[in-house]
Amino acid sequence: MLKEGTALKLHELLDANARFDLAARGTTNHCPMALVALAEMGASPARLQEFFDMWEREYALSAPPVGTIIDRREWASHLGNTAAFGALRLCFLDWMADDDPDMVIATVLKEVPFAPATGAFHALIRLAYGIEAAHRGEIAAGLAALISSHLPIDVSFAERPAAESADAAFVHVACAMGDDLAQGNSITARLRAVAGDVRFRRAILAPPVTSSLLDDIARAAIAAYWRTPDFTVLHTVTAAHAARTLFARLDDSLVEPLLPGLWVALCAAYATVRKPLDVEAITPDIDAGWNEVCQRAMVSNDDHVIKMTYTCLCENRREPSPLYLASAARAVGMG
Repeated sequence: MLKEGTALKLHELLDANARFDLAARGTTNHCPMALVALAEMGASPARLQEFFDMWEREYALSAPPVGTIIDRREWASHLGNTAAFGALRLCFLDWMADDDPDMVIATVLKEVPFAPATGAFHALIRLAYGIEAAHRGEIAAGLAALISSHLPIDVSFAERPAAESADAAFVHVACAMGDDLAQGNSITARLRAVAGDVRFRRAILAPPVTSSLLDDIARAAIAAYWRTPDFTVLHTVTAAHAARTLFARLDDSLVEPLLPGLWVALCAAYATVRKPLDVEAITPDIDAGWNEVCQRAMVSNDDHVIKMTYTCLCENRREPSPLYLASAARAVGMG
């Protein structure tokens, strides 16, 4: 649990973040996600303010005025309408003033196809961090991002063989794409290209039969990232953790139909990586502990370093693996 002063400062800054657009200079708005990760790792209120000020100065774009009102019964008609982000955020925020946030989240996820690849997985991650911070504005923003930038990857698993494991499935789709580089200058553009590529659509396997698909995915993601520290692969690690946070708030009856969407999105991410994901890697031997690694992350202004370190910390607490500490240490420049 956060200290009272830290929690108050975090919510103050998350409130202030509402004046920033979904996009940022050369990237997306990572500020709220990084703030939550910093706070959870133990950053002081002063450090949170310092990061926020840096982001506003160097990356933030002002949110455009919201000129329309979206009724809560009509939000689904704005699926894929990027210009509707601000109005959707206000719609979901207003909705949560009357109903529990978990109910709103569940209702939205039941009504439209789950698209975790949206915004290069950042919509899912932002929603999860909003849930973790118990901040309705950020929950609303995460939902609005999922809807307004909706990137579904529709694949049927009928008559497809099941993968032996998540790791094997990821390697399989990556190899099936050959040596051609995925077209696009961003993760999202490359995901779109792969989603429509016949090689990917032929190669993707059904999820493995396992007692916990999400655990299998998380293990495969960190193993792949340790072997191949690719920027896209990093996002599969943080996305798997975000999915865990989200799914923990939902009934099992809703989680089950969401898992295939997560599976397809992650397979597509690996299909964009033209690197040997199945090479043998040296077992990590890191001469550092979590406290030192987190301290390094907390003074970093790199939002991906901050989120990756926090993700590794959380996943290691749940299922310890030397790969989490090693990957986090490498991210902060210690490995």
